[in-house]
Amino acid sequence: MGLSKSQFVDVAQVLLSAPKGDIDKVDIKAMVDYLGTVTGILTSTDMNQSDKTETASGVAISPVQAAKCFEETVRTQLFAQGVAQAINDCIRENDAPVRVLYAGTGPYATLLIPLLAVSDNLPVEVTLIDIHQENIDAVHKLINHFNLGHYNIRTHHADATLWHPESSHDRFDIIISETMTALLKREPQVYIFKHLVQFLAPEGVLIPQLVSLKAWLTQGENEAANTELLGEFFCLDKSTSLALSQDDFSCFSSGLTIPDKDCSGYTVKLTTDIRVYGDLVLTEGDCSLNIAFNFSPYDVVLTANETIQFNYVAPSSPDFSIVFPKAQWQYSDYALPKSDDVGRLGLMQLKRSFQRAFMIKRGERFEVLDAEWHAELVIYDMLALNCSDVTAKMFELESFADFESWVEASTGDLSHTKVEAINDAFRRRIY
Repeated sequence: MGLSKSQFVDVAQVLLSAPKGDIDKVDIKAMVDYLGTVTGILTSTDMNQSDKTETASGVAISPVQAAKCFEETVRTQLFAQGVAQAINDCIRENDAPVRVLYAGTGPYATLLIPLLAVSDNLPVEVTLIDIHQENIDAVHKLINHFNLGHYNIRTHHADATLWHPESSHDRFDIIISETMTALLKREPQVYIFKHLVQFLAPEGVLIPQLVSLKAWLTQGENEAANTELLGEFFCLDKSTSLALSQDDFSCFSSGLTIPDKDCSGYTVKLTTDIRVYGDLVLTEGDCSLNIAFNFSPYDVVLTANETIQFNYVAPSSPDFSIVFPKAQWQYSDYALPKSDDVGRLGLMQLKRSFQRAFMIKRGERFEVLDAEWHAELVIYDMLALNCSDVTAKMFELESFADFESWVEASTGDLSHTKVEAINDAFRRRIY
């Protein structure tokens, strides 16, 4: 059985007061189901039946997809609490009603409706914007359902990157927009703040207050113990938004210097940290907005004291272009293992091939004779391994022992007879 209205209000109270993560996902799902019933926009609907909108500054996700965001427990909890805290702080500091602008409400106005539903006559003036008429209609149903008409909530069906208030003198104490993905890709969060910040009062607050994108060096499987901060390559906050509103795009380009050390075996991880308001912070692992991006080791070049360049490519499909230093190739006089230098599996050529890939990752270059290469392909063919998969694993793994284990797991039974047959075929081809 679903929630009653009074039960919804009770759960909303918990949402707005519980410590981070200390709220049952079942309760969140019950809230979502309740809002879906009232609005007619259900998260169980196939997202392919709900259209997104392409804007000049990124994708406005579909009403159903926006509704599904409510189901991310910690994300919803911290954003809702952040908005509530910001409003309460403004109420304490101002005699006049707190003016709130919420851009990209989705169908549930997730960050505001629960607060208004549990409160009695908050001194607020609310303006809501969404690009989908379906969302605006849904929000009207919630306003009526929770008897919020006394707030005189103004709604606008508009693109938040283009919208202007009715009066050019209108200013807001709080501007809210949660229209983003991890690394500020695809959706128009940056450009919404760029545009709307001009309507923020001098002492006003943006929510989220800060979105920080960072790059890290990571090594091996024990990431927590082998992670080093390279630095922050982009930060979206009030000052950045104000600069962007003046067409100062310098923040869209930055560089981080690779440390003066041997970075062999390292790769790069990118993270998104969000300070919603005050000490309410979302970090890696909290929700989909904080999903880290890990580069494959063979996609990065980490040359000591060189620069990794970050450029925000915008606006129609926002994303970061990331350029690593160019590999400084040099032909090596390093002596590779001989073809008959075998490892635990007893297979010829594997150790030589793996070591060659290992050195290439570090900027060395080797001549490979055609006869050797074609003989090597015979081995992969007899092992029923795809050459591209083998090459990828050689570049991914840092030890030959791990590579042999992968070969063994991928090929199944490697009897002595089969190994000898493969080695004989290799000898015949190369010699």
